[in-house]
Amino acid sequence: MLITAKQIDEMAQEIEAGMKIYINRETYEIKPILDWEDSIGDTDVWEEEEESIVEEWADFAVVTKMESWEAFRVMEDFLGEVQDEELQQDLVRILERKRPFANFKAVVESSAYRENWFDFRSKASQIYIKEQLKAEGVEFENGSTSS
Repeated sequence: MLITAKQIDEMAQEIEAGMKIYINRETYEIKPILDWEDSIGDTDVWEEEEESIVEEWADFAVVTKMESWEAFRVMEDFLGEVQDEELQQDLVRILERKRPFANFKAVVESSAYRENWFDFRSKASQIYIKEQLKAEGVEFENGSTSS
């Protein structure tokens, strides 16, 4: 059994939405759970769900969001995709100041490069997820743990 490209895309979307992904190594069942360690508010339901997975699944892998330095690198890499020199310079300045994540998102998502950014970020997330799957020994389409 392999994790499909469609499932990897779905995992990327879930992670962007603040989830972490549990994968049963025996059945390849996938369960997204709120990454409650970074959340504010009532997380009891999510903590209970996570506890039940840990108790019920004998062997599982966990796929989590990128570390902040990795997400920052994705934003830096996107600069090479921006042909508008003025926007590119604005984004460079944003990355050099405080709150680069929120400010980068605000500027790029209100620009003509909005869709390009979403596509670029999605592809980067999918590559990142494949790297995590490989490290966890979970096989997936178009590549596996043995390659």
